[in-house]
Amino acid sequence: MSRIRRILLLGHTHHDVGYTNSPRIIDGMHAEIVREVLRLAAADTAAPSAPDRFRWTFEAARPVLNFLRTAAPSDVDALRALVADGTLAVTGGYLNMTQLPDLPEFEAAYRALGRIREAGIPVRTEQHGDVNGIAWGAADAMLDAGIDRLVMALNPDHGRAPLEQPSVFWWEAPSGRRVFTLLSTHYGFGEEWGIVDADVELAEERIHAFVERLDARDDYPFDTAVVHAGNDNRWPTALFTRVVRHWNERHPDRPMETSTIDTAMDALAAQAPADLPVLRGEWADWWSHGHGSTAREVAVYREARRFARSAREALRIAAGRGEGDPALATVLGYRRGPARLRGDAELAAAFDRVDEELLLFGEHTWGSWETYSKPHSHFSHSHWNAKAAFAYGAWDLARDLNVEALYRLAASGADPVPVEGVLVANLTDRPRREAVEAEVAGTRRVTLVADVPPESAVVLPVPEPEPEPTAGTTVQAGRYRATVDPARGGLVSLVDLTDGRELVDAGAPHGLGAVVVETVSDAGRAHPVFENPKNFNPAFPGPAFDRSHGSSTDEPQVVETRDYARIRWTSGLPGLTAVHTLRLFRELDDIDLAVHIAKPERFGPESVFVAFPFAVGRPEFLVETAGAVFAPETEQLPDTSKDWYSIQHAVGVRGDGGAVLWGAVDAPLVQLGGIRTGEWSRTLEPVGGHIDSWVMNNLHFTNFQARQEFTGTLHYRFRPAAAEGLREAVAAYGAAMALPLQARAYAGPLGR
Repeated sequence: MSRIRRILLLGHTHHDVGYTNSPRIIDGMHAEIVREVLRLAAADTAAPSAPDRFRWTFEAARPVLNFLRTAAPSDVDALRALVADGTLAVTGGYLNMTQLPDLPEFEAAYRALGRIREAGIPVRTEQHGDVNGIAWGAADAMLDAGIDRLVMALNPDHGRAPLEQPSVFWWEAPSGRRVFTLLSTHYGFGEEWGIVDADVELAEERIHAFVERLDARDDYPFDTAVVHAGNDNRWPTALFTRVVRHWNERHPDRPMETSTIDTAMDALAAQAPADLPVLRGEWADWWSHGHGSTAREVAVYREARRFARSAREALRIAAGRGEGDPALATVLGYRRGPARLRGDAELAAAFDRVDEELLLFGEHTWGSWETYSKPHSHFSHSHWNAKAAFAYGAWDLARDLNVEALYRLAASGADPVPVEGVLVANLTDRPRREAVEAEVAGTRRVTLVADVPPESAVVLPVPEPEPEPTAGTTVQAGRYRATVDPARGGLVSLVDLTDGRELVDAGAPHGLGAVVVETVSDAGRAHPVFENPKNFNPAFPGPAFDRSHGSSTDEPQVVETRDYARIRWTSGLPGLTAVHTLRLFRELDDIDLAVHIAKPERFGPESVFVAFPFAVGRPEFLVETAGAVFAPETEQLPDTSKDWYSIQHAVGVRGDGGAVLWGAVDAPLVQLGGIRTGEWSRTLEPVGGHIDSWVMNNLHFTNFQARQEFTGTLHYRFRPAAAEGLREAVAAYGAAMALPLQARAYAGPLGR
């Protein structure tokens, strides 16, 4: 007898902010989809209990939130009633997110659900489509928001699912709590199988084959199958109900009915066995390499969220200290202070807008469905202009909020006195002594070491101009001695003088801080990726790559100041130039490296890395993701990405030779233990303690950018660490980079 006795057909549209049309069009249209669904539900004449009744799930919360902003009370009442009787369901994921967002972004998204619940509409399940993963810490954020069920309608194209689709398991969060998880089939089968267009014969054939395969599996202990009736940005229709009627006429022994995702998850949860598998760890996203397709905008987005967090904390501290009279500007200038102060309501609205723009950029749709096939079309450029505008819109507003907040913080407190210099604010609850950069006199950038008490601001004198550089390959300051070999593109020695430890792997083919370019070798040009870029996937390992590091014959330049010693060198490759600046501080343990890269756009498959070949044998890595730190391989779901990881800021590596803490300010992608592009590794087998910052690449198809050009500076910070307690140290290092000391030129009152 067949074990699968019930089929639930899930009507929904997959929410892309763009892809099929410009984000400027699509975002608003999804709110109109809510109204169309209400119209279809009202027009349905089937009985409430009928198997072919029109039922619908809103895959993401944002369309419903936008609908509620302008909906008439009668429409809100209709939505509430239809959710209550099981006709509709609203899910809790704001959008289908990448692994770019940090924990505060997830928390902002879940806070927004309050508006839906205030309307009397329950939110019980989170549903994701397309994306191959989600940050581990999001599981705890989800549970804290009252959502304990997750559906991943994962698109296995260009990656792997952790289990056969569909499968049901408990996803254990870092806290040990669990999320009931359906790893569903790809939602796109709704169109591919003819369901959304009511090709009833094709739908019957495909669904029958799917159910038969499910019925034969020993690892699927449920009598219910869930089938998706949706695809990218599909305008809702009731056509899929015809599939239900056709199926039930032909298969009365295995009935089909329409369903919402809440009803489907209720059915599965009721049958979940006591021994349901438990998977613990990061759901590392194979698609996250797309973050490297837009290196500049990702860096802008990351700075925008630092500005936003700084602004919130500075305003909170200023209010606690007692507001003063900030120095107001008379020109609305980029480099000036605020011309007026916002009121509380205006501030709240501005922060809401920043949150919205950040989440829209962190959503998974990078470009149009012809970005790769027609990279020069007006549509492709317009689409990317709209997507990039989310990052720049967040950056503009968050930076402006931060400037105002810092001026208000400086003027707050007792007995203000006029000062002039570099304002440095510590917005955390612990004292900090760190290096900061600031722009003074409009163009000059200075570096200084600031010692700032918790939740306070100081004003330091502007440093004197640096002395003229001298030629040299070795520099020493504080606890370090560094040697640069321009022919190998970077540091060939970095010695910790406190214990004599060498931090650079002498066996690496290039120096630490070198720029490495990866291009397809002559042998690799026979790879199927050149027939179709979609063939960069696990079914076609490779192609073979050549890797070259930047080099130079120019002698490095050394500068010595009271606070630091700086060595700067250049390197180049055909079509790429780089300037590398390393600072060793006399009284700090952290080492700062800035790499300025300039390269034109290129359409052939390529990658660019900044290499950190640390001398750590038999390495164990610890990686900061949103809301958690995990150990790759041992704390991640099976068959999730091990070739690359999207981090928040920090990575730790420990093993023979000691441990290192490392952090990236601008670029979130890393490859660990060696460069492994195209291996599609099932296990992580590091050849050394190397951390390679994967700055940019164009190994994509469909909607990632087909070319990558970049002119900008990437910032890194690292230091030796103790092997014991490294997990906690990684979390702390990442938190410090997420809310760094804020520094800017300032003239005005300073309270105490």
